[in-house]
Amino acid sequence: MTAMGAVVLDEWGGDLTVDSVPKPEPEAHEVRIEVRACGVTRTNENAIQGGLDDSPDLTPRIPGHECAGVVDAVGDDVTSLAVGDRVFAYFYLVCGECDACRRGETNQCTAFGGWYGVNCDGAYAEFATLPAANALPMPEGLSFAGAAVATDGLATPLRLCERAGVSDEDTVLVIGAAGRVGIHLAQLAERRGAHVLAADVRDDRLAHVDQHTGPQTTTIDASEPAFVERLQAATPYGSGPTVAVDTVGDVDTLGDAWDALAMGGRIVSLTTHHDRAFAPPLKEFVVKEAELVGARHTTKAGAVRAARLVADGRIDPVVRRTVTLDEVPAVHAEIQNSETYGMHVLDPWA
Repeated sequence: MTAMGAVVLDEWGGDLTVDSVPKPEPEAHEVRIEVRACGVTRTNENAIQGGLDDSPDLTPRIPGHECAGVVDAVGDDVTSLAVGDRVFAYFYLVCGECDACRRGETNQCTAFGGWYGVNCDGAYAEFATLPAANALPMPEGLSFAGAAVATDGLATPLRLCERAGVSDEDTVLVIGAAGRVGIHLAQLAERRGAHVLAADVRDDRLAHVDQHTGPQTTTIDASEPAFVERLQAATPYGSGPTVAVDTVGDVDTLGDAWDALAMGGRIVSLTTHHDRAFAPPLKEFVVKEAELVGARHTTKAGAVRAARLVADGRIDPVVRRTVTLDEVPAVHAEIQNSETYGMHVLDPWA
């Protein structure tokens, strides 16, 4: 049996190791891809810690879902794809048959089967299999790294901008702006005509945001005193942001965003930290006529749209560093310790 290199997790919350494992064979309705790029990200770290599913019978597991590659084998009954096709992966394992899937809202599937890279092996490897239905076509001109960014790092912001109705009338606060979701959300909000308040900590992270955003974005250090007052002062008439997006899950910072929020504003959360809660008094919702909105990844069509935004040059796919298989465990250690930011992309052939 042919072997390949892969990053393996033996148990949820455990250590990652780089091993030689059998090269997978596609089953019926699956394809195998030669992995050319896979994001090494905080979402994967959350999954590795058991934040999505911690069932012991799901390990050992090869993590990694933000990937792109070339189809090199197809399973029985696969007619939609062929060897040589360039594809990128859709994160959610969905049924394709429920009412939500039939109307295109695949991220709301009522027979949800879990996550690629959690409930089945992912793409921290030289080769990976995935359901053919989760292999989305890459637009012409899109790089593999760009596709890895688009599939989650941009597709998720695109979904939340639609959920929150971000427009040129808005001032959008991005909490955690130096992260892969935050930096692409700031770009996307700018292109929708909004002003952006990009909040993060440390000079290096704020400089990273400045480097990859335009004149409509103002960076703000969230660790400095009087954060609420500075947010309000940075908006027209001191009214505060009209949209505040939480990409971090820090309850204290989210509370500050709520306090700074303009009348009629929207708080959008996309974090899935199971042990954290945020619940302002009901009266405050009425007084501010405010909304608390959840945004759940994206649909398949949304992921393809995100990929086209990158392929067309309308969004800059921000990659801080390309890493090898051997470097992946160290990157995750840095993520755990908040020692890194932005998006690292695995090239398993580097």
